[in-house]
Order: sequence, then structure tokens, then C-alpha cells
Amino acid sequence: MAMSLENSLLSLAGRAIRDARPKQIALSGPAGFLGSRVLAAILDAHDYRREHGLEPGEVVLLSSSPGNLMSKLNAQYGARRMASVRATRVDFYHQHDLDSWRDQLGSLGMGGSDSVFINLAALAGPRQDRPDAMMAVNYRAPLAAARACEALGFGHWVQSSTQAVKAERAGQVPYSRWKAMADYSLARLEKLPVSVFTLGLLYCKAQGVVGQRGDTLNMVDLTLLPITPIMGNGRAPLQPLEVGDAAARIAYVSLTEPTQRPMQPPMQRSGYDWSRPNISSARQYTWRTYDAVGPETMTMLELMENFAKLNGRVLNPVFVDYRNFEMVLNVASLGNLNRQFVSLLRSEQDAERPIVGNPDTFSTLLGPKASLFRIQDALVMLEGGGGAGTGGIVRIKKRSFPIFTTVKWVANHPGVIIPGTNLVLEIVGTFLLGKQFGSDKNWKWIRVGAMTTLLSGVFAGSMHAGAEFSRWWGEVTGGGGRPPATGMG
Repeated sequence: MAMSLENSLLSLAGRAIRDARPKQIALSGPAGFLGSRVLAAILDAHDYRREHGLEPGEVVLLSSSPGNLMSKLNAQYGARRMASVRATRVDFYHQHDLDSWRDQLGSLGMGGSDSVFINLAALAGPRQDRPDAMMAVNYRAPLAAARACEALGFGHWVQSSTQAVKAERAGQVPYSRWKAMADYSLARLEKLPVSVFTLGLLYCKAQGVVGQRGDTLNMVDLTLLPITPIMGNGRAPLQPLEVGDAAARIAYVSLTEPTQRPMQPPMQRSGYDWSRPNISSARQYTWRTYDAVGPETMTMLELMENFAKLNGRVLNPVFVDYRNFEMVLNVASLGNLNRQFVSLLRSEQDAERPIVGNPDTFSTLLGPKASLFRIQDALVMLEGGGGAGTGGIVRIKKRSFPIFTTVKWVANHPGVIIPGTNLVLEIVGTFLLGKQFGSDKNWKWIRVGAMTTLLSGVFAGSMHAGAEFSRWWGEVTGGGGRPPATGMG
């Protein structure tokens, strides 16, 4: 039972999980940053139910590579814990019709009020080989799957969305646009109970990373540089959410009865809210949406300062224009820092009413005593204390700048070299000369300087390589221009 006591899902909501009927859960995105943690929470709940002599339920993993995924999970969790897990192959890029989803889910024995679909599959950035990839993964495939679930009589659909759907530029940014359309499409279903979690910026308190695995390039790595670029004025509001808190609550809602879900009260605003979608009043009994955001509202600058402290560093910020960052990210995303995220930051920093969610209902899904982790708690833990409601000290992994990964990223995306050089010039120039260095007036000189620096480096490197080759050739030939003859008596 040691595992149960350490798990917030089970320690706070164990009774509700015991009292619920066993669920048959289809989980998309099971290998992702959030999905892998939701799976772990569900497996903990299955073990908990077994310990109490109850049928655990089942998880069906929806994956593009189910064989490899099951091999990794069996090695990670062991055969006993994986006894309640199956996997099936799906293709979110092409599987967009109701019949294929209904027949696939039905052939797996899924259907009825105890069947649940958790949709955590998402694509945050474009793919050069698939122009319509973001629409396919974020909108068309989930829409077809949801209609199939309604036809099969599923008892619950759990949808991961984003706070960005409420932002000023939500309709201009492909990721938030397709997510918002998927959310509204789910609201138009007549019978299927739906829970939508509009997620804030996710981070992992143990790995000290934002929104992805810790072994790749991460937004947090910018805080490890001698000077850290901050886009715009750094005032864009964020509500970072610890990924374990998100996983526990998504798992809880999926494992318990949808009729017991609390309703988040609508946000009180003066005047008309033209951006709020019109949802039929008949859906009030089956539709729930939660602001899945963290308890702290902080600026982009404050977030980066906190992550610098977690890595034992002092942040040296340099405020740069969005332009050069966007030119780099138009070629390739820098880990989880992508063009979509930058565009939303840009709109929110100067918005008259920036979007700030209310996490109160989301926080207490596990019970009235439940709370959300705060980054400030992590700073206290780092000093050897214990944050409120944390249950002890969490070991936080300090990061070092991934030089090899960065070089590999540049090699794989050579198109970032010129805009990346512009960005580096702007960062260094702004740090030394002030904000006016990166103004529109000086922009042409930045480009001239970038190209001059790049070409000078290539020229100097070529000259050095030529000189070294000439020296080596002279040593081989003995200065005569030809290699000495061998084998002559």
C-alpha cells in the first residue's frame, strides 16, 4: 500500500475510485508528456482496486506503433501491472471516418456506459511532409472517433484542449484554431457526456522541463545560457501547471462516474463576450469544461527566473523582438518552443483582457482538501524544506545546456543558420548596446552583420584549412612537390 499513500489520486480520491464501476478506457497519445503520466495514474488505480478485491478495469492504448509501445511498457511496469492493458494501431493522419473508428473500437469489445475515450493525441506544430497534419490530428480524427463513441453508447469522452482557444489570436494560430473547433464539435453531440480540460503550460517538477521529455531541447534550456533572450516585454501571463496534477485529475474523471463531475461556474465578465461559443442549454447535464491551469499567474519573465533558480543559476534576461525568434521557428521548432506558442505570447502580452483561467474547480476535483503544486514550492524544496501539501521533498533534476543536441538540431535543419545568426547578433547587440539595437531602423544592419559574420567565418575557416593542408603536404613531399619514391635500392 506504500504506492497508494504516495499517490495524490489514491490518497485523496481512493474511495471514489473503489466505489466506481470498472471502466474500459481507450487512451490516445499514451506515450506523450501528459499521456504517459495519465497511463501511470490509471495503472496505480488498477493496482489499488486489485488490492481491495475489485475488478480493475482495462486500458486500450491507441498508438501508431503498438508493438514497440507495449514492449517498452512491459519492461517499465512488468507483466503483472500490464495485465489490464492492450494496444491497437490507429492512424490520426488518415483515419477520419465514423465507420472505421466504430468498427475498430467495437471489434475490441468496447461500447456501453462504462467505456471511456481519453483523447490526449495532439500535434502542436506543422509538418513539412504533411501540410494538413495539424487539422487531421487535432480536429478530423477526434471528431470521427467521438461520433463513433456516441454511436457505440460510450459513457464518457475526455478531451485535452488548451487555454489558447480563448486567446485573442486563437482563430489565427492553427493549433488553437483546430482545438477550438474540436471542442465545439464535441459540444454539438447530443448524447455523449464530455469533459474538456483546457490545459495551461505543462511542466514537470522532477525533471525541471516544460512540456516534453527532458532529454531533448527544451524552453528551459534558454535559462542555462549566459544571457537569456526574453521575447517582447516578458509580460505575457502564464499559469504553469505541474503535469502530475493534470494527469491525476484526468485519470480521476475517467475512472469515476461522469454524473458526479462538478460544474465550473462561468467566468464573470462585464459586457458581451463574443469569443465564447454558444453551447445548447440542453448540454448542461452532460458537458463539462475545466480551466486546467496552475494556481500561480506569472509572466514569461518570472517563469524563466524561477526555472533558472531551480537550476542554481541567476537569470540574465535580454528583451528581444519576436521577429528573429519567429523566423527561426518558421524553419523548425526549438523543442516545445514553437511558432504557435510564440504567436499566442505575442497577442497576450499587450491584450486589453489577457486570458487568465480559474483553477478552483479543477483543483478540487480530487476532493476539497486537494491542492495544486506551485513552482514556489519547488524552490522551497530545493532549499531542503517541504512545500504545502507536497508530502515531502521532491528531487529536482538540474539541467546542463544540451550542446550536442543543439548541434544535431542545427545539422538537421540547416535553414535555421542564417535567421539563428541574426537572432544571436540581436541578443548580443541588445545586451551590449541596448534595446535600440534591434529596432526596425537598425534591422538592415543586423542582417548585414549576420551575413558578414557568417561569410567571414567560412572564409577564415577555409583559409585555415588550406594552410594546414599545405603544411601537411609539404611534410609528406619533403618540400619537392611530389611524395618521395619508396622501394628503390
